[in-house]
Formats: sequence, structure tokens, C-alpha cells
Amino acid sequence: MVHEDEHAEFRAKLNAYSAGSLDDVEWLVMRTHLADCELCRAELRRPELWNRAAPQRIPARRVNHRPGWPVVAGTAAVAALIAFGVGYALGITA
Repeated sequence: MVHEDEHAEFRAKLNAYSAGSLDDVEWLVMRTHLADCELCRAELRRPELWNRAAPQRIPARRVNHRPGWPVVAGTAAVAALIAFGVGYALGITA
């Protein structure tokens, strides 16, 4: 049987347990305690605990930073013009 002080510690860690933020050892100790303690299992099932464990912000969507086809086509056209211009200039002076 768990003493009241220890039980209060377990109940205080329920939020971290439900959020998945306990380290491996704490998680295992909490999991073992939950197997034996109906009060903590009932507390864990309460919707209020789920709301406290919800993330406080929504992560931003990932932005695609690849250049679009117009940029690629424009760059290729400029490179081709420069190459032809250099080739023409070298052909005239040679």
C-alpha cells in the first residue's frame, strides 16, 4: 500500500504521464503504480486532465521553400543566353 505522501506525488505526475513527458524510469514507476491504484486510473480518465495536457500552441505549417518552375526556367534561359553570348564573343575574337 502506498502512503498518502507518495500517493500525492503520483497524482501530481499524472499530467506529465498523460502528456508523455516523463523519463523512462518515472514512466515505468507511474505505470506500475497505475496497475495497482484505481483512484489514479480514474483520475487519469478525467477529461479535465486531457485538457491540461493539450499543447498550448499549434505548430506552424511547414513552408515549401523550393523555387517554382518559372524561376527555374528563367534561370536556365539566362544561363543559356550568357553561354551563347560568351561563345559568340570568343568565336569572333579568335
